[in-house]
Amino acid sequence: METNKKQRDVKIISEIHPQHYGSMDEIKRMIIQSKIAGADIVKLQLYDSKKLWGDNERVYLDVSENELSEINEFCKIHGIELSASIFDLKRVDWCEKLNFKTYKIASRSVEDKELCEKILSLNKKTIVSLGMYDFKKNGAPFEKRENIHYLYCVAKYPTSLEDIDMPDFSETFFSGFSDHTIGISACLFALARGAKIIEKHFSNSKTIGVSTQSAHVCSMNMHDLEMIREFSDTFNLLRSKISKKIFLNLMKTILIFG
Repeated sequence: METNKKQRDVKIISEIHPQHYGSMDEIKRMIIQSKIAGADIVKLQLYDSKKLWGDNERVYLDVSENELSEINEFCKIHGIELSASIFDLKRVDWCEKLNFKTYKIASRSVEDKELCEKILSLNKKTIVSLGMYDFKKNGAPFEKRENIHYLYCVAKYPTSLEDIDMPDFSETFFSGFSDHTIGISACLFALARGAKIIEKHFSNSKTIGVSTQSAHVCSMNMHDLEMIREFSDTFNLLRSKISKKIFLNLMKTILIFG
């Protein structure tokens, strides 16, 4: 089984925030589900909600330093990596105390120079979403580094399929796709076009309509995640056996008729 994992070339990130209702039990449940269904990383969002949003409506979703330590230990026990989108300098220090391997810069933070410089100075794997950044006009926001991985993203919850202009990942600086569409078709299309990282919100209640947890509707559940993992591993095997042209034609057929 470990050998099979090492053959995988696609990382799947299960974004469990803010769909956890502010419940530690739900966070742990989602971590176990994500692990079983094949995610490589589970991810939180670390912020001071009053400072970020200007009100107290999301305080119940805030993760404290002690809670982060508890969640990190739980992830270690169950063999899955914990990462986070971090929105202020203090919370970077929290993650460094826990020796995080992977950091996330959210699209709304790309132009926060002080925060980005601190995260990038750590020289750890850093994933950057560009949903709120005009990459077509400005190009990549940071100097090229091997540890920076950009995700194509549309910052709408949910995102219409018509809004997706999926790049050919072998021809651009993007490494993967952060998906806010309903269902998993866009994730599969991204894989077919060479994405090496797939990030998607995770929820056990996709029909919940709560203004402070707007990503439920465009989340994956455990079954969806299993499907993404299965297709990802299958694509990887096929890609290693056949030419790119044949592979892309095969994936188009699967997406149309599968």
